[in-house]
Amino acid sequence: MELILVRHAKAFERDAAAWPDDSRRPLTEQGRERFRRLARHLGRTMPAPEVVESSRFVRAWQTALVLHETADWPKPVRFEALEAEGDGGLAGLRRSLAAMQGIERVAWVGHEPQLGRLASLLLADDPDAVTIDFRKGAVVALRLSEGVSGRARLAWMLTTGLAGRARRRG
Repeated sequence: MELILVRHAKAFERDAAAWPDDSRRPLTEQGRERFRRLARHLGRTMPAPEVVESSRFVRAWQTALVLHETADWPKPVRFEALEAEGDGGLAGLRRSLAAMQGIERVAWVGHEPQLGRLASLLLADDPDAVTIDFRKGAVVALRLSEGVSGRARLAWMLTTGLAGRARRRG
């Protein structure tokens, strides 16, 4: 299975006056446009995942919708485990992967530090062993070994900056 981890694109800065509920904080227009370039690149260069699951937080949901609209990925479905914090949330995500046997490619759209810690857990069996510079709008693909319970290997990583440079050259 290939697990594609997508950190939400650039959102507005935290502002309790504008968004008393931080889960309602949206993407900036610049963040949305830069991520659209990345999504176009993904749509041209790789097969779409079979499933796209996302945190319900507006910034993650908007990022997942850009993937749907621009890269022709499946419409996202809400996945509450992507909103959980701490190691309990990581254990839940790992259990969810184990239940997805038979799915070739799945994408999860969420937040830091959870996505980086999950990647580290899958790569090194320790959520704090590997540090990934998981910038806003970055996409990391992990190839999970047979049975999903073993370790993963890093397949590729793409950031909005790299996608923008590839577009200018191509």
